[in-house]
Amino acid sequence: MPISPVLAQQIVPTPLASNSASSALVTSDSSANTINTADQPKKNDVTFDITQACNVPPYPKPAIPFGLHGDTTLKLMIDKNGKIDAFELLQSSGWKMLDMTAMKAIAGCQVIPPGNWIPSERLIRYKWKFGTGYVSPAKLDEASCKPSEKLRIAEDKEPGLGIVVGIYVSSSGKVVESKLQWGSDNEELNNESLRIAKSCEFTPAENSGKRIFNAESIRFLPKK
Repeated sequence: MPISPVLAQQIVPTPLASNSASSALVTSDSSANTINTADQPKKNDVTFDITQACNVPPYPKPAIPFGLHGDTTLKLMIDKNGKIDAFELLQSSGWKMLDMTAMKAIAGCQVIPPGNWIPSERLIRYKWKFGTGYVSPAKLDEASCKPSEKLRIAEDKEPGLGIVVGIYVSSSGKVVESKLQWGSDNEELNNESLRIAKSCEFTPAENSGKRIFNAESIRFLPKK
C-alpha cells in the first residue's frame, strides 16, 4: 500500500496564562517608587515552529505500513525560561505510537529564546496524515456497534482523552483486530470498549478506486 507520510503542525490560539507570582518587582527610595523594568517578566506572545524547535520526527516508521493517522492535541506549559515545563495530552490521534512520538520530542524543549517570561500555555495540534491516493478513509457505521450501558462513542469535537481503541479494518469493512491505545483505571470499562469496537462495521477505505485494509480508531466516553 503506497503511503507518503506527512506531518503538519498547527498552533491553536489560546489565552496566555500569567503567573501571579511573576509580577513586576518594585523598589522604593526616599523620593519615589519606581518599577524595575529590567526585572519585569515579559508577556510570551512569541510565535514558534515546534517541529523545528523540538525536532519532532516527521512520522514514526513502524506506523507507515498501517497508514496510522489522526490529530494529537497537546497543552503546553511554557516556563519563565522559555522551555516546555510540562504538557497534557488533551486528545489522542487514536494511536499511542503517534502521540508518544510527539510527546517524547517536546519534553523539556526550548521553544522560545531564553529570557524572563511570564509562564504561559499553548495548544498544539499535530496532524498526522498520509498519502494522497485515498478517495476516502474507512467510515464508521455507528449503528452497527453493539450498545453499551456504560460507554458511548465520542464525537470528534468533544473534549477529553477518554478510552481510545485502535482498530484494523479489512477491505470488506470488518474489524479484524482491535488494540487498546489509551485506557482508564477501570479494567471493566477498558474491556467493554474493546468489545464494542470489535462489533463495529465500516465503509471500507479506498485507494485509487480500490477498497483496502485500513487503520482507524474509536474514542469512548462514559455515559452519564
